[in-house]
Amino acid sequence: MYIRNYTSKNIYIADLDVVNPYFRSREHSSYLEEKNIKVIGSYLPQSGADIPAVSAEVYSIFDKKDVIGIIDMGGNSAGSLSFASFRNNADVNETDVFFVFNANRKENSTFELALGYLIDIESVLGLKVTGIINNTHLMDDTSFDDIEKGEIIADKLSKEKNIPIKFTCINNKFYHNNSKIFTKYDLFIMDYDIKNKI
Repeated sequence: MYIRNYTSKNIYIADLDVVNPYFRSREHSSYLEEKNIKVIGSYLPQSGADIPAVSAEVYSIFDKKDVIGIIDMGGNSAGSLSFASFRNNADVNETDVFFVFNANRKENSTFELALGYLIDIESVLGLKVTGIINNTHLMDDTSFDDIEKGEIIADKLSKEKNIPIKFTCINNKFYHNNSKIFTKYDLFIMDYDIKNKI
């Protein structure tokens, strides 16, 4: 939705996340398409089933130069492996790979674990991560300590891999309750717009 506010180009989202039960863009395709955002998902667009096969329509993201393409791989090996068949179609010079992590998840709870996860994703994708995004939270129970924990890990990852930190994410509700919050990196305030619409 953020990108939609800054471009009139067509936006395609390819949802390769076959694991995450909390949010799947393909399950909100009707709302997103109202905003002129096309969602490409599994072969069964009405199904909530975890099907690792995705539509060949994903190729259109790489074939059409007049669109902005976003590929959600869900931050796990299943999503990364799903991307493998499209890897050779990606123009490396025009592709950003963001490592979005939540330090409150077991696999990213320490610098060492997060670094291993990042390296594994790069290995499976055959692409280098170009930006780090700290998305550490506990939904409505998020605290300053959570955000700081994420920034510490992000800082170490950045220095170890020489990858820039794009920003720290916080949700809109937390920000409005703590508008004087200071973070080391730029803030990206997330509005759970889709969740409020359904």
